[in-house]
Amino acid sequence: MADGQAPPNQTRIIFQLLLLGAAIFSAGNLSAQIQGSAGQEGTKPFTATVALREGYDSNPLTQSYQSSADVVSSTYSSVQPSLGYNYTGLQADLALRYDFTGTYFPSINQSYDLQYSQAFIGRYTYAFDPRISLTVSDNFIYSEQPLPTLVTAGLAPVVNTQGFINNLGTIQADYRVTDRLAMITRWNNSILNSDGAATYNNVGGITSGSAGTSNYMNNGAFQQFRLDFSPETVGTFTFDYQIYDYQNDQGYRDNQQVSLSLGADQTFTPTITFSGRAGIQLNDNYGLSDSDSTISAGGLGSGELEIGAFPFASISATWNYEQRSFVSGGLSVAVQQSNLATSSNSEAYTINANWDHYFTDKLSVIQSVFLNVAVFTPQLTQDQTIALSGSYQGSGQQTTLTYQCKFAYEIFPYLSAELGWSYTNYGSYFDVNNGNGGSYTRNQVYLGVRGTY
Repeated sequence: MADGQAPPNQTRIIFQLLLLGAAIFSAGNLSAQIQGSAGQEGTKPFTATVALREGYDSNPLTQSYQSSADVVSSTYSSVQPSLGYNYTGLQADLALRYDFTGTYFPSINQSYDLQYSQAFIGRYTYAFDPRISLTVSDNFIYSEQPLPTLVTAGLAPVVNTQGFINNLGTIQADYRVTDRLAMITRWNNSILNSDGAATYNNVGGITSGSAGTSNYMNNGAFQQFRLDFSPETVGTFTFDYQIYDYQNDQGYRDNQQVSLSLGADQTFTPTITFSGRAGIQLNDNYGLSDSDSTISAGGLGSGELEIGAFPFASISATWNYEQRSFVSGGLSVAVQQSNLATSSNSEAYTINANWDHYFTDKLSVIQSVFLNVAVFTPQLTQDQTIALSGSYQGSGQQTTLTYQCKFAYEIFPYLSAELGWSYTNYGSYFDVNNGNGGSYTRNQVYLGVRGTY
């Protein structure tokens, strides 16, 4: 891993011992503990899960098509423990969860052949009375492996061997004004930090990325009014304000957004639900003056802001066709942050779908699809881009597609076998020579077991 950490051989031995210890624990002590609680009804205060996997990865370093070095593929071993705690009281609820993933790629044979991910999720809700409640939550992620859905937060889905951090904290108040009118008020703070290695370069090494090109802090205020037209139909009006402050000298990327939307949540049957939103997003790019041919790098130019208007729309639906089986999907058009240093944001078109199906009480399949197409905004000219970064690749767009599929068979109520496949395709395209720098394809297959308490 990074300089100053344990030597690769020593760290590898520790990781292998961890794998062995987890296997012994899950097959022995964990088994004995779980057997006593199998079949109990209700929510347990403590939950524990350990997943062990052996698999093959066609591109663990997410090397690009243009890499002059041979694309490294590798088998891998991973351990994924998860611990959770849930408390439900008369007025207060508390939920905590910690997830860890450690993966060893023997064919990489470098200090970064061990890669880690961690996540901490916490939520506390207090009900002052039946009409008013307050929720405080935090979602912290540290990962070296890419998370495709963070594309919408402005981070390209590539391996970062020194890790990236994404933390989202929220405070939300829910209150019912009348029997038909309710309101939601929320404040959010998000920090994205991806210091260190950003890409696998063309000569076979890790290239350190600039912190300023991706790192930012986001603060926002959200207000929604909800009107019950009937028990099955709820209308919404939403106001959402977000401000993004980029690190270092990326002042021309700082921006703020205001979104206004109307929507509805509809329950067609007890098993079919629908949600839709439509409106407009207004975006201020601080570094652009009122003339789109004039830029003051890191400054305000003429002091006037270039305001862009973008359509906003999202629809989603869920069908629970059996007790544990469902299909859900969604489509959205919105502005999201850009990972391109010369663009503060992008017009994003996102499609996602999920399908959980139980063939029998023991055999199930979980599938998900995520597609994101981002067109960088503002669309800068060649002279503007050179003034900001010194080089020009084109206006640009990026496409991220992932598909995940996992079959699970329940051997015992506390132990299941898993077979899975994950596919990722990332395309980074520009209109100069149709360049595709950073584009890659990745396949992962695995076989494993999961113990649950």
